[in-house]
Amino acid sequence: MQEDKMLTIDEVAERMRVNEKTVRNWIQSGELAAFPIGKRGYRISETDLHDFVETRKQRLQKQKEE
Repeated sequence: MQEDKMLTIDEVAERMRVNEKTVRNWIQSGELAAFPIGKRGYRISETDLHDFVETRKQRLQKQKEE
C-alpha cells in the first residue's frame, strides 16, 4: 500500500491557485480535511485534496442542473 503525499497549506494554495488564507478557511469550515502540525501548520493528503475538488465539481454541476 502506497502512502499519500502530504501537502502543506502553501502547496495546496499553489496547486489551487488561491491564497493561503482561502485554504485555511476551507480547513476551518471542514470542507477540506487536514490534520494539525504544531500551532498553525497543517498537512493535507493528496487524496483529501482530490476529494475536495471532486465534491466542489459535483456541487457546481448540481447547481447548473437546477
